[in-house]
Amino acid sequence: MENGLISTYTMRNELMHELLNQDFEVHVLTHTNQFKNEVEDSGLKVYDVGSGNTNPIKILIYIWKVFYFMRQIQPDVCLTFSVRPAIWGNIIARILGIPVITNISGIGPLFSSNNIAYRFIRFIYPFALIKTEKVFFQNEEDRTTFISHGFITKRKTDRIPGSGVDYLKFSPVPCTKIAKNFSFLFIGRLVKDKGIMEFIEAAKIVKVENPEINFKVIGPLWQQNLRSNTLTKKAVRQWVADGIIEYEGEKKDVRQDIAMADCIVLPSYREGISNVLLEAASMEKACIAANVTGCKEIIEDGKTGLLCRVRDASDLAAKMKQMVAMPENALMAMGKQARQKMIREFDKQIVLNCYLKEIKNILAKSEVKPFRADPFQFNTFSCKIKGGVNLTDNLAPLN
Repeated sequence: MENGLISTYTMRNELMHELLNQDFEVHVLTHTNQFKNEVEDSGLKVYDVGSGNTNPIKILIYIWKVFYFMRQIQPDVCLTFSVRPAIWGNIIARILGIPVITNISGIGPLFSSNNIAYRFIRFIYPFALIKTEKVFFQNEEDRTTFISHGFITKRKTDRIPGSGVDYLKFSPVPCTKIAKNFSFLFIGRLVKDKGIMEFIEAAKIVKVENPEINFKVIGPLWQQNLRSNTLTKKAVRQWVADGIIEYEGEKKDVRQDIAMADCIVLPSYREGISNVLLEAASMEKACIAANVTGCKEIIEDGKTGLLCRVRDASDLAAKMKQMVAMPENALMAMGKQARQKMIREFDKQIVLNCYLKEIKNILAKSEVKPFRADPFQFNTFSCKIKGGVNLTDNLAPLN
């Protein structure tokens, strides 16, 4: 289960296809978008369960759809990603007796906000996770926080390097820029806690002295969030009209855009482990990010990129100016060191092997025989084994 299909198509793509290659059948319960046909053409089965957030009626419809499809599929294992699936998916799977592996891909303002939605999430999380077989955390701080608040016991947890990065897919791409002007690129959902407002304000500051510098934004306008955290189309159109940014909407493949940029910027308030930074670093791009959990693990300040103060547009602008002033060979050296760090510490295969290991453990405990003649199903995301399966675990979690 996943909030949006774009995540299945991008961040979870290798995991889903590794399961298909292992002869599983994979079902995806999510909020669908324009990529549905392409995802289904790749072998996955997609079910639209909507996007219930704070609207009680939408939440009830979402819960009912998840229950209906999960009972219809009757999976042997359920994988849940992000907050909403980790709560409702886990609870429904528990009712139906389905084992769950959960990925806490980030906690945002879960423990800092007094909003009624977050207070409810804090209240219900321990109940949602109590029967979960394994909970993967993408950074140690989130893991420690959940354990200290009694949401989960340590023995049920492991740390993985985010979603990992396929460093062969995200390799450096030689390209000839049409324009010689320095360019900054923001990739992410257009919500305030991704730092988009700081990016815009920093762009305004930088453009006072360097109006020729380009600032590009890629990502969807995201309404599956609290209204106070979302942006309007009108605001984005105004930034474009004022010449502050170029906006290119949502894209399924951003490799060419990363290749054409000089620096990737993510002033997020908090991440699990930022996929954007992983992919950009793997492509030998210097990055600027806020000095927060989920970003500081990726960037070594001054070596593989620059870190700025969180929620501080002035400091972000200063780091942007510092990046612009760097000689080209210094930028290239920074990018090369960033890629080497990705290969050493964030290899996608680590994540895949952790999942395969836990799936194998669950199937063994439930005495499901991988070589039996009649098929069984496994849900995400859901899988059905069609033949003999060899589930290996050459790389262990980052305990």
